[in-house]
This record gives sequence, C-alpha cells and structure tokens, in this order.
Amino acid sequence: MADLFSLSGKVAIVTGGAGDLGLAIARAYLDAGATVVLVGRRLASLDAAVASLGVPERLTSISADVSDDVQIDAMVDAVMKQHGRIDILVTAAGIQHRSPVLDFDHGHWNDVIKVNLTGAFYCAQAVARHMVGRQAGRIIMITSLTSEIGIPNISAYAASRGGIRQLAKTLAVELAPHGVTVNCIGPGRFLTAMTADVFKDEAKAKRFLDVIPMRRAGQPEDLAGISVLLASDASSYITGQSFYVDGGWLAGGGNILG
Repeated sequence: MADLFSLSGKVAIVTGGAGDLGLAIARAYLDAGATVVLVGRRLASLDAAVASLGVPERLTSISADVSDDVQIDAMVDAVMKQHGRIDILVTAAGIQHRSPVLDFDHGHWNDVIKVNLTGAFYCAQAVARHMVGRQAGRIIMITSLTSEIGIPNISAYAASRGGIRQLAKTLAVELAPHGVTVNCIGPGRFLTAMTADVFKDEAKAKRFLDVIPMRRAGQPEDLAGISVLLASDASSYITGQSFYVDGGWLAGGGNILG
C-alpha cells in the first residue's frame, strides 16, 4: 500500500507554488518522495518558499508568469532539461478581485480570467505534450467551491474556477487514451492570504462558518491527502473528476445550519 501512494522518483511542477495552497501541496509531495519544482511570478516569494520547505536536494523554483505562454513553454523546457521528465502538474496559481457585478472593472475581469483559467490551460497544454510522449502523467487543477455555487462579488473568480472544472473534463477525455489523468481539487472556504480580508470581518467570517458543518475554515494542509492520492498510482483509474474539500459545505446545500 505504501508503494501505491509513493511519489518517489516522480517530478512535480506546482504553479502558484509560493502561495498557501501551492506550498502545502508541494510539502505533501516532498514528504511522499517527489522532486518538486515551484513556479510563481515573484522570485523573492519563491526563494522564501524553498527555504521554508527545506529539502534542497529535491526542490527547485522557476520564476514564470502562467498567463504568458512563452514563459510557460520556457519553464517546461527548463524542467525537462534539468529532470528529463514531468510526472505531475498542479495548477494552483490564482488571483482574486472582489466587486459587485455591476461595477466590476473589465481590466480586473481580464486579469483574473487570464491568470486563473488561461494560465491553467497554458500549463496543462505545455506539460501534456511531454506526458503524452511518455504515455503517463497526472494533471491536477485547483478549482473552488465557486464552480458549484454562487457567491456574491467574485464573478470573475467564480467564472475562472468553473471554467477550469469544464476544461479538466475535456482534457481528461482527450488525454485518457495516452495514460494521462486530469482531475480537480475544489477547496471550500480556506484560511489563506487570499481570504484574509474575509476572516478579518467577524460578521462575514461567521456567515461562512455557519454553512460549514465542521464549523471551521479549511487549512492548507487539508489538501495534502487528496493531492497525493491524485498524483499517485492509487488514482490510475480516476479521471475527469472534481473533489471538494469543504468540511461538508456542499453536502449541506449551502444552508445556514442549526
């Protein structure tokens, strides 16, 4: 059973690797034996992430903007040159902008869609070309509970995450004959830098926690188990699926619970 879940000898790329969720997934992969490449835009943040993980022999970073296809192709080429293979891709890069839909700035809309959705496509496409050649690979895309339910004031983010869910299904169907699986992980309300503003507002925080049966926000490490499962041989017959890590939010239908 340990061998089934082991990632020893595997090479994983984690975009958004300096963010809270990407960092937690990278840590889980390192613990499972993988070699990990963190990808992000800010070199200083990547350096800090690498230092915090503390496994220099199996951990590197590359600065790249996921919304720039030229940079992504160069990043993938660099990983292939260094490691000779890519077994796992996690697309965890994402940005957020909150505004009522009637006032939502078009520039902010375009930025969110380009990073969250288009960036995930660029990365998956570039990596899949190598995976198809080897007839093996795991692509894991981070979506969100907002791909299933509506939450006010985040129309671009919700559209981008819903788009990723459908993109993953299409990729799963196309790539399945080549031994490549594509699945999504959808975090619920997690406590991260991106949601810090929500949890600073006691009233907003209470409203969110009231609809979560476990009565707590998710922590980045709550993604570790499902991330390793979907990257490992244990998930070889799972593809095109979305797994929600939400403390029971969807099961409760989003209703206020007693």
